[in-house]
Amino acid sequence: MNMRKQCEKPVKMLMLEALMRRLPANHPKQESINNDFRKIRAGFNGERRIGNELNSLSKDYHVLHDLRLCHEGNRFFQIDYLIISKKYCLIIEVKDFKGMLYFDRTYHQLIQTKDGQEQAYLDPLLQVDVQKTRLSEWFAVHDFPALPIETLVANANPNTIIRTTPGFTPILKKITGKEMLISKIQTLKDRYPSEQLTQRQQNKLTKTIVEKNTPHYPDILQMYQIEEKDLLNSVQCPACSALQMQYHWGKWSCRHCSKVSKDAHIQTLRDYALLINATITNKQARQFLQVESINTMQKMLYVLELPHWGKFRNRVYSLERLIGE
Repeated sequence: MNMRKQCEKPVKMLMLEALMRRLPANHPKQESINNDFRKIRAGFNGERRIGNELNSLSKDYHVLHDLRLCHEGNRFFQIDYLIISKKYCLIIEVKDFKGMLYFDRTYHQLIQTKDGQEQAYLDPLLQVDVQKTRLSEWFAVHDFPALPIETLVANANPNTIIRTTPGFTPILKKITGKEMLISKIQTLKDRYPSEQLTQRQQNKLTKTIVEKNTPHYPDILQMYQIEEKDLLNSVQCPACSALQMQYHWGKWSCRHCSKVSKDAHIQTLRDYALLINATITNKQARQFLQVESINTMQKMLYVLELPHWGKFRNRVYSLERLIGE
């Protein structure tokens, strides 16, 4: 088992990418979608830069990215990075702020000053404290030992100035830039010299967390009040991005740039899963991919070896596997 859950695009980011592909350029919701996408992309890029730093850790550390674990019924808590060693766990909350950051300990908020403008955010130190409490409770519910849990706020932007309220400088030990992240993690070795978990227990804890991870799949069309009929059908060209590919003799060809592809339809099926439904019938696939032949569509879906149920015209295919590819 790979004891790392790699830094991958969040589901909502994939959904927004698919939505931008499938809406006309002049659609009234495009601007709002683009703005939201840029925010999510910036956050993801910050997490990816932190992830690149964490890749240098030895295999003694199990590094898990973007976790969403259930807490008390249908309530969930989210962790950007969780590092599991035999001695302790470390929660890392990732930020990607530019300019000057002021951690206000009087009002427990983070104030960013950039280009002469101030903006207040929820204090990330409070966020990681809540995550720490939730994770400790999660350990108890799932019968794991009460591991020590450390927390860090890591800012991925190297050009940020960090300050705090006078007299509260010790909190800077809980805040780091990406350049000092590994050094901060290494100092925890001295704080926790004795092992709390065996290798087997560490592996079991990591495996259980990955299995219990529950990504959020929002209804993206409902979120932006978009109707399914607003979406553009047809297969997108992987070269020029035009939705003008036609299927002939076992391959797709683009009417705009003449690009030829054998598997261009996979991204289109992925778009369907992200935007409309994680299951599809032959008829729905033909309509979305703009393929006329029932047999041709059946062969396409069969070759992908998708889980399916039902027979003949009532057969339904699961597209869930395509979402994570």
